[in-house]
Amino acid sequence: MSEKERVTFIKKLAELDDVAAEVGGFVALNFDIEKEPRYNYRAISEYCKKKGIAPLDMTLRELNSFIVQ
Repeated sequence: MSEKERVTFIKKLAELDDVAAEVGGFVALNFDIEKEPRYNYRAISEYCKKKGIAPLDMTLRELNSFIVQ
């Protein structure tokens, strides 16, 4: 997955997570791809809102801090 594709994916998931949170739910993904990093999308969304930035504007260092094991 290219960097651009990853950022687009994260942005879409953050939007989906916001919608799910509004109705009291959450988004759970099925991670079949072992090599791809897993991110805490809710935390990314909260972080971006707090800093007043879009996920697309995050640095790789910021984004990597949300990788979950």
